[in-house]
Amino acid sequence: MSIFSNIVNAEHTFAAWAEKELLKLEGVAPTIERVVDTVLTYAGPALQTVVTLEAGEPAGALVAKIIGTVQSDLTAASGLINDFGATPSVASVFSAVASNLSTLLADTGVKNPKSVSTVTKIVGEVNAIAAAIAAAIPAA
Repeated sequence: MSIFSNIVNAEHTFAAWAEKELLKLEGVAPTIERVVDTVLTYAGPALQTVVTLEAGEPAGALVAKIIGTVQSDLTAASGLINDFGATPSVASVFSAVASNLSTLLADTGVKNPKSVSTVTKIVGEVNAIAAAIAAAIPAA
């Protein structure tokens, strides 16, 4: 069973694509930890492009600070899922990251279409991960 089978529109995410590619490479369905690591390896540089695009803009320093925090949070979340697996606290970390990125767009005045598109895409990826983790949490 795919870790993303319970997520609506997951087939349109990088996470779903990564899961399919990892399945081809490994011959077995990848663990949620493996998919999360792959997605976060993608998300870090993608978010860095926003920092580059927004450099010199009025809110550029704030954007860089928020994205730096988001990147740190994603690294911590990756460690949490690798150490503890799917837990409610890990799912909430990913949900908080998605919320922070949405706030970034709403509150900093980011208007560059490429920046908006990149952040929106990453929010979708992070929400897909949060949903997959929530679905994978073992029953108590």
